[in-house]
Amino acid sequence: MAGSWITLPTDTLRIYFDLCIIKYFLNIISPNNDMKAKIDSLLADYPAIDTVAMGFPRGWENEPLWR
Repeated sequence: MAGSWITLPTDTLRIYFDLCIIKYFLNIISPNNDMKAKIDSLLADYPAIDTVAMGFPRGWENEPLWR
């Protein structure tokens, strides 16, 4: 693969995996993108969102893809 990818086990049927695919391609197209900042802001604005139900593994922020 040309760029960083995820290392934690991930459910490919959850939205988190789809977001990872989008982030992967976005990192290639626009290396200085702000997708992570926008996701962080969205999750901060809506704390009731169940990220576990969306497939986000614990420590997802530290994955090579999201750094």
